[in-house]
Amino acid sequence: MPLPEPVLVSLPIEPMWVASVLTLLLNPVVATLLISLGILGLLIEIKAGAHGVGLLVGMLAFGLFFGASILLGFAGWPVLLLLALGLTGLLLEVLPVPTFGVAGIAGLLMLFTSILLTLAGRSPSSGALMQALGVLGASLVITASVIYAWVRHLPNSTRFRGLIHQGGALSAEGFIAAPSRRELVGREGRAVTDLRPAGTAVVDGERIDVVTEGEYIPAGNPVRVLRAESYRHVVQAVALPGKLPLGSGK
Repeated sequence: MPLPEPVLVSLPIEPMWVASVLTLLLNPVVATLLISLGILGLLIEIKAGAHGVGLLVGMLAFGLFFGASILLGFAGWPVLLLLALGLTGLLLEVLPVPTFGVAGIAGLLMLFTSILLTLAGRSPSSGALMQALGVLGASLVITASVIYAWVRHLPNSTRFRGLIHQGGALSAEGFIAAPSRRELVGREGRAVTDLRPAGTAVVDGERIDVVTEGEYIPAGNPVRVLRAESYRHVVQAVALPGKLPLGSGK
């Protein structure tokens, strides 16, 4: 595949070997590897938690790719804005923020769009756009292949078996996922969200995750804690004065 030709930028890049290195980073083969490393690093950080290693690898790979694109004039501020918004969405998935996956999906879409616009250039032709789609598609195929091989073969690898937890912590042996909140049993509160059957309620001024026994309880309805099983709090609707409880069917 031919190397992309840099467009004119406001400042010349000196010495010439720097421009040659930057142009090499945008070679379709090198760009494919950088994009694959960037996506893999971010996904590993989000799903596996690599203590910052995945984030570092991903940011370094994307930094080389987008940095070369900016210096050679292939990417402008709109691309950088899309990139920043995409990385912000992915960061929200790493942090303990209840985004329900929406921020992660939106972040990936904006990240892929910024990559596609960078690969196609500022004034893309149909050929450049097809080549950009090919590079991005190849990157996604490589990423999916690595993830598949990782999930399928890593647990059976004698060399890398120590990277994942092999044993189990059973409740019969005294291990629990979270302390049981027995003091909440019998307490009353109010549903903050609709319980369908899971949701959030406030009990004694504390927001907790709750679940019903299958009934639907609308937001604002009083609830009572029936059981507290580790992090799982089972609630039921409380009848309002002069009204039958929800789910009575009468």
